[in-house]
Amino acid sequence: MCRLSPSRRGFTLIELLVVIAIIAVLIGLLLPAVQKVREAAARSQCQNNLHQLGTALHNYHSVYGGFPPAKYTPVSGANSCWAALILPYIEQDNLYRQYNFTVNWDKAANDSGINQVPIKTFMCPSVPEGSRHAANNRGVQDYPAINQLDKTNPALTVAYKSDPTFLGVLGKNVSRRVTDIRDGSSNTLILAEDAGRNESWILGAKSGSLPQDGAWANPDGDITITGLDPATKTTPGACAVNCTNSQNVYAFHTGGANVLFADGSVYFLKASVSINVLAALMTRDGGEIVPPGSY
Repeated sequence: MCRLSPSRRGFTLIELLVVIAIIAVLIGLLLPAVQKVREAAARSQCQNNLHQLGTALHNYHSVYGGFPPAKYTPVSGANSCWAALILPYIEQDNLYRQYNFTVNWDKAANDSGINQVPIKTFMCPSVPEGSRHAANNRGVQDYPAINQLDKTNPALTVAYKSDPTFLGVLGKNVSRRVTDIRDGSSNTLILAEDAGRNESWILGAKSGSLPQDGAWANPDGDITITGLDPATKTTPGACAVNCTNSQNVYAFHTGGANVLFADGSVYFLKASVSINVLAALMTRDGGEIVPPGSY
């Protein structure tokens, strides 16, 4: 007699759909966790970049007796910046040797190749994929000096003095020492995130392009605190952090932005910080008292 083999039962359509639904739910639960891990890693790398820049600035200070100027004019018509001056201290000595400080930063001698070199230490990895170049395909700077403010901003409660050499630590054609920071190097900002240039970003949304050049070699790319009016999306205003990247503190981290203090410490500045607190942290000798926990 012939024996009949037992039939093999396969998945029904309903069972298959249930399995697919379970997998979809698991993926949905897993993706936010993966994104959080990625952002944590990017934020950590961003902080590491600022640590390296802080070390470079202090090494420059040790050699030359002061911090590099934010804007440097060794000869008439030849403007350069602090980022070019610290190149040897961030393992870019070959690039530094090629840089021509006797002509303006955007002249052919510098702009035909040197300015186009992207330098990872100047770039935050949290910036969304897109145009990571400034005008003329120049390498970008996400950590500019923070040294000026819009004194006409009605949100400011202090009448700040004028200073043609800039109110912050990195000045204009001056090499300031740690002892010149009368507010204390641990209380005074020197660099801050202003990420995503030359694309314009306002309150988390891309909004065309910026008129300013966010190149690392640009001596006019520093942060001038103006703030933003969220209602009109125009400057000036009371919104100080992560509001606009048009020469203001702006990052793609959730809840705030990384900043570097003049003592070399890196801090995560809350997005809710008052523009008056930010202004007080920027000035080197304003005499302000910043309450603990206010930033």
